[in-house]
Amino acid sequence: MPHGGPHSTTTTAFNAANVALALERYTLSLPNYTGSLGFGESAVQALPGNCGTLDVEDCIASTKHLIKLGISIEGPGKQFIMGGSHGGFLTGHLIGQYPDMFSAAITRNPVMSAGEISSTDIPDWYFSEFGETYPIYSSPSVIEIEQNDPTKPKPAPPLVTPDLYKRVYNASPIAHVDAVRASVLLMIGAADLRVAPTQGIEYYHALKQRAKEGTRIEMLIFEGESHPLEGVEA
Repeated sequence: MPHGGPHSTTTTAFNAANVALALERYTLSLPNYTGSLGFGESAVQALPGNCGTLDVEDCIASTKHLIKLGISIEGPGKQFIMGGSHGGFLTGHLIGQYPDMFSAAITRNPVMSAGEISSTDIPDWYFSEFGETYPIYSSPSVIEIEQNDPTKPKPAPPLVTPDLYKRVYNASPIAHVDAVRASVLLMIGAADLRVAPTQGIEYYHALKQRAKEGTRIEMLIFEGESHPLEGVEA
């Protein structure tokens, strides 16, 4: 169950959902992969430019380590994965890069194709996390504060060029969609401003077209729900 962010962290604090899963006799792995908070600035800064590799490698390493210890079991129907936002990004990567490991996945408002940023409220995230610069003066809030100072430059926000799109596409889960064999449930907030709902919706259709017999691909869209999916229905 990789966390989102990616610059967040999973702690040992009480979590009702985790307790519920544990009571159902699931073994839970909540990896604080490279880029997570609490391990120093060098660990945080190691991830930008390496999303889709370092974080994915850490997550699969934790899974394999638990199997090696005998705490978890490998095989059909034994490994499941769930994550939202960047955790959904990792979920998509893991079921695509390691299709024999996971039998099913749940992904919530996931980043599936990071080059598609036209409707996000944090375009800087998509640039900086994939190793590209995004000048702070491109931020509307900064421009508004300093708009009366004619001596300070106001660089235009960077554009997604064909070369950049290709590189970011290849670092995204959509690049591995052909390999996915797991059953997948996508949960999408129709009012999500952070990750465009179309990312999850298009991934759903891509999976549906490629699904093998016996594989379930389902999607729930929650009208009025934003990025956290925290309403009663969701």
